[in-house]
Amino acid sequence: MAEEALVNRYCLDEEGFPELLRDTAFRLGISEHPEYEGREYEEYGTQRCEVTIHVGRSKEFPDIRPWRVSMIGFQFADTYQAAARKALRYLCQIYERPIAHTPMRLFPPLLRDTPVWKSPERYNQQARRLKRCIREAEEAEVQIRQLRIRVTEAHARAAAAENHEAIAVEALKLEEDRHTQQLKDAYLITQAKRRMIITDGQQHTVLDGIPITFVGKPGEGPSAPPPTEVSLEASEADVAEEEPLPLTQKVKE
Repeated sequence: MAEEALVNRYCLDEEGFPELLRDTAFRLGISEHPEYEGREYEEYGTQRCEVTIHVGRSKEFPDIRPWRVSMIGFQFADTYQAAARKALRYLCQIYERPIAHTPMRLFPPLLRDTPVWKSPERYNQQARRLKRCIREAEEAEVQIRQLRIRVTEAHARAAAAENHEAIAVEALKLEEDRHTQQLKDAYLITQAKRRMIITDGQQHTVLDGIPITFVGKPGEGPSAPPPTEVSLEASEADVAEEEPLPLTQKVKE
């Protein structure tokens, strides 16, 4: 027969029934943590484990003595959870009246035929709590649907924004290309004009070093040349050929 192995733990970091047992005991004034005592042994070739939970005295209810419960399983890892559940049922049975004012009133006690458990008010409280839970669950489902709709709309807006951004980037690129082409065309036209000006300057020679003088007052045109003999004779002939004007009135003596 194999040797027995003893395990003593408080299961402070364990979740599930041990955590619920520890919190409920602390609320009832039991300051000492429930102690788990495990004994692993072999019986008829099968590995067995017996876990005993020791629960201390309550400061608020000193008349209730410390007590303990035991549970037999196969290994300590799965037996201490069952032992904690059994201890909770005993705890709800021993402290049934104080627990009736706490959420632990919904946890089934060891004996379900007690007046506290069978009272109509207890069932009414459970029914109201159940209805409230159902209503909260329905409201949560509605909120989840609304959030999903909002998420879908947000994705659609994000896709539209990305599309608009791509269009704006493409338009900006086209405008930049057009502006660059305009600059190139303006540069080529300017270069052509400069070449034409240079060519015209080479074809028309500029007279440098020749002084220009003006005769007469500034702003007046050039003076006429002096009269010659030929011009005088021509002027006299013109005067002789002119007909005399008729006299319309005699000169009074």
